[in-house]
Amino acid sequence: MREIMDFERMRQLARDHGLDQVLDQSAFAELRLLEASKGEIICAKGERPERLYFLVQGKLKIYTTLPNGKSLLLRFSTPLALVCDLELVNGKEAKNTVESVNKSLLLAVSYRYLQNTYAENAKFLHFMLEQVTHKLYTFSNLSSLNLLYPVESRFASYMLSIMEQENEVTEEIQTSKLTELADMLGTSYRHLNRVILDLSERNIIRKEQRKIVINNLEELREIAGGNMYE
Repeated sequence: MREIMDFERMRQLARDHGLDQVLDQSAFAELRLLEASKGEIICAKGERPERLYFLVQGKLKIYTTLPNGKSLLLRFSTPLALVCDLELVNGKEAKNTVESVNKSLLLAVSYRYLQNTYAENAKFLHFMLEQVTHKLYTFSNLSSLNLLYPVESRFASYMLSIMEQENEVTEEIQTSKLTELADMLGTSYRHLNRVILDLSERNIIRKEQRKIVINNLEELREIAGGNMYE
């Protein structure tokens, strides 16, 4: 990740997301503003993170790698979201991989600083508890989505989750990308391809060069059943 040396912008982003209410001035001095490019890994499964990240702009994809080598999509995160917060508390290796979906901005502060101060900061601990509770709630919902809903619903939910603008999705549909997506959605490439073909024939989505574009947003939402990977 690239560090952006713009301290006023960093402080403004922190204030915009209410971090000035949970971090004191000494913590502000420790913050760093980082930019992650599309597809860049923020934290990989098995690593021992050294910093806590606050996502303040962009979107992150969180997934895990299964023993058979396949990946399983867990959720997407949007601002304000914490990254590597559980590892700060338990001191263990990361269980999931966090990847930037598009260009993202994150504020970072080192574990070393927080470990010497956060235990005495009631506001910060309450903030962390709120974030962890939200993660547990969404994880429970998304586990049901992965286990109980058909592939068509999972794919629709995925499309809605990565949508950047109204009716605009820029997901590549190259074979390698679809194979990876099929793994993440817990299905086969052949089954996913059939789902995409069926949705295209029903004019809900369309293939445009190497992209997928949504034609009927409301119907896609109905297929998703109100579920999103967020």
